[in-house]
This record gives sequence, C-alpha cells and structure tokens, in this order.
Amino acid sequence: MASPDLREVADSFVAGIPNLRDQVDQLVRSIAPGSVATYGDLAKSLGDIAASRWVATYLLDPTCRVADFSHRVVRSTGEIGLHYSGSSETKTELLRAEGVVIAKETVHLETYRAQLPPIGRSLSELKAWQLDFESPAEPAFRLEDIEAIGGIDVSYGKVQAVAACSRMQVDGKTTIGTQTYVGAAEFPYITGYLAFREIPLHLNLLADMQVAGTLPDVLLVDGNGRLHPRRMGIATMLGGLAGIPTIGVAKKLICGVLRVPELRVGKWEPIVVSKDQPDEILGYAIVPHTKTKHPIYVSRGFGVDDQAMLEIVERCLNGHRSPEPIYWADRESRRHASTL
Repeated sequence: MASPDLREVADSFVAGIPNLRDQVDQLVRSIAPGSVATYGDLAKSLGDIAASRWVATYLLDPTCRVADFSHRVVRSTGEIGLHYSGSSETKTELLRAEGVVIAKETVHLETYRAQLPPIGRSLSELKAWQLDFESPAEPAFRLEDIEAIGGIDVSYGKVQAVAACSRMQVDGKTTIGTQTYVGAAEFPYITGYLAFREIPLHLNLLADMQVAGTLPDVLLVDGNGRLHPRRMGIATMLGGLAGIPTIGVAKKLICGVLRVPELRVGKWEPIVVSKDQPDEILGYAIVPHTKTKHPIYVSRGFGVDDQAMLEIVERCLNGHRSPEPIYWADRESRRHASTL
C-alpha cells in the first residue's frame, strides 16, 4: 500500500476543524444587553459541556475579541464569577447598567437567560468524526522489521507551538536524531479533543520527515490511543491518517479503571472499561521505575498489537517516567518553544 502524501493529509484534516474562538465570539455577541448566558450554555452550543472551562478561560483573556461583552457570561449557578478586568465588581456594575438585577452577587437565570443562536460545525461533529473515523487496513507489523522507534510531542511557546519527533535505534535508547516543526495551535485544549489541537502539528512534522526520508517505523505519541472515551485518541487517529504504526503513551487516565487496586513498579496492569466490564481491555498502566510513584498509561494506536506494543515501550524505558523517544521529543520541543 502506497504511503499517503502527508502534506495533503494535513491540509485536509485542518479544513475539517471548526474555529471555536469565532464561534464563541458569535455566541457572546448574540447575548443582548440585559441578558446573560452561562459558560456551560456556550459550551453546550459548541457541542460539549466539557468545553466550559476553556470558554471561561478564553473570556477571561483581555485580548479576546469579545472581552467588552464577556460580562454577560456568568457561572452555571447564576453567580457573577470573574471578569477579565480582575474585578467582579466591574462585572456587576456593567450588568446592572444594562438592567440586570443582581442579588447576593447572583443573577436569576430564569429571568435573564438568553436564547443562543445555532452555530455551524461544532464539537458534536468532531465527536461524530472520531466515532465514525475509518482507519485504513492495518499492515502486518513485525518487531524484527523495526529500525527506528520515534516519539512525538508538542510544547507551546507564547505565540506558536513546536512539534518534535525524536528517533531512537531499535534498542529504544540510542538516539538517531530529532526533527521539529513550528506552527500555530489553532484549536484549544479541551479534554477528549487533543487530536484536533495537535494532529495538525504532528502531520506537518511527519510530512517534513517524509520528504527527508526519516519517518520512524513505529511512533510513540504523547497522548492516548484506544484508551479514550470514543476509542479514538490522538495516537489512533494520527496513525490512521499517516499510515504509521502508533502507540499512545499518556500521563493522565481520562477513562477506564485499573483492574487491580495498586500498581507495582515494572509490572503492566490492564485498564478496563469498568469494574462491570473487566474483560474489555483498553490499555495498560505501569510505574516505570522506583524514582517515581506516577504511572504511564499505554494503549494501542494503529497497526500494533498489545504484545508488540508492550515490548516496544519496555525497550524505551530508561530511568525517566516517559519512554526515551517521547522524553527527548519533549525536551527538544520545550527547549525550542522557550525561544518563541
């Protein structure tokens, strides 16, 4: 099977991602003077209540384009909440000047809640995209064919982001080299949607590596694979798009439960859907060494079975919490991002 042109894949992927900032701006501007909406109302209009925290963070940024209207957005309880000026009193004064009655720093939502307009492509459609995503047929994977193991990660500067891919020899510990790509991270961080924030950066980096002839044989991705609420974490989606075998390595458990109550250093333990579904394994957890109490969570991305996945990750454990390819990709991306 011929490898896809990864630059074309990157452009096509980006074209399907909505601009959430524009959508929040549209929603906030629609709130008439004398009315309010909650952060959760805006998040639901975007397609997922999980976006509430990001919406609040965005509206607290004095440089956001709707900062002057953000006083009309309050907490889910009706409490006034914070304001970009740093003064909740200012927010209260602005609302009262528009005719909103405030008692005990709270707005009566049943009286003042605005009806928000429909918007275009949203988070609900991104969820559907992940649920319906069709990966290409997975090629046969053989450990003995591996020559280079890659690790990919992203760090964020003040303006731009840096994606880095470090390649290791087959032992998982000897460095071959690291390549980077600098670009904008247009999509915000929202739990469960990391793929739409970082895959554009990853794909552009991998496109550069494709041209240079330096793509790794298997790629460890900082994030989840199948261990994801929609079984379609960043590692799975990236692997399917790029046609590269991938493994997800995360530091945070966002779904599933451990099948055992406690982890032991150096021992893989399954992560299952729930205590009521103990046979469906989503991934594995391991405390990699005695210097840390914190585990990593490993799951299949694309094109690698569980046995090969665990062997590859074990090869790459060398005294750091993260496997060596991701550890060095993280270090290089952070170093580069600190200059941006």
